[in-house]
Amino acid sequence: MAYEDDDLTRQIDELSAMAAIYADEWCVVDEVNRIYCISVSEGKWKITLQVLLPENYPSESAPEFQIYENKGECTLHLLVEKVREHLQMKKEEQEDSDISTLEKWSAFDTASNSSKEDDLILVSNREEDIEIPEILHGEPFTDRKSTFQGHIAFPVTCVQQVKSVVRKLYENRKIANATHNIMAYRIEVPSTGAFLQDCDDDGETAAGGRVLHLLQMVDARNVVVIVSRWFGGILLHLDRFKHISNAARNMLELTGFIEIKEDSKKKKKVTKSKGK
Repeated sequence: MAYEDDDLTRQIDELSAMAAIYADEWCVVDEVNRIYCISVSEGKWKITLQVLLPENYPSESAPEFQIYENKGECTLHLLVEKVREHLQMKKEEQEDSDISTLEKWSAFDTASNSSKEDDLILVSNREEDIEIPEILHGEPFTDRKSTFQGHIAFPVTCVQQVKSVVRKLYENRKIANATHNIMAYRIEVPSTGAFLQDCDDDGETAAGGRVLHLLQMVDARNVVVIVSRWFGGILLHLDRFKHISNAARNMLELTGFIEIKEDSKKKKKVTKSKGK
């Protein structure tokens, strides 16, 4: 039962991230049987992928895929060669990397100790000398009296910068008084290739992890994303996670971490606030 609950939770997190990242390209075919569909387009080319998630995915089973493309053509050879090409690329990446899993986890564990976090990038900077990157604010949107707004700052190269960004945001009384300020950051350590990453739910259970999962899926680097929620008195249930993910996704789109179509980009607004 524990495995089933964990699988369900992980599926919900992943599906929420997929919907946030791919928006209209992602659709639900049969929610009960866990069948989903995504269309990937590039110019005049388009491939549609249908996905079925087994009940015990991801702990024991892999997803099942169907590709709708090249009808009327024999494509098995092309598919095998594409898989071979992917494996060859993974092999080359492994050979090029001299960073062991132990080193990566060691770097991550070091990041968990607040006394050593900042030494990984900026060793001698005092707190007052930390440069605060420009903070961008998304357009607020409201559902059933609850309002959501995304914020983003980059580049951030140390955890102390993340803390400074959050403190700067809290100088805005409205943001400081939000019911929840959900935060996630992801920082690449150039010397090791490892990542410093963490999140804060701020009372909205599991919300920070979803935002961090989104950053991981789009491979966003050296960035911190905060989503403010002002609770309006009406429970939104799972819809609140959808709105939090969408607010984070909007900020990643507006700043180029996620590529979007030009016509969609024109519809979104962003405001700026600067640090010192």
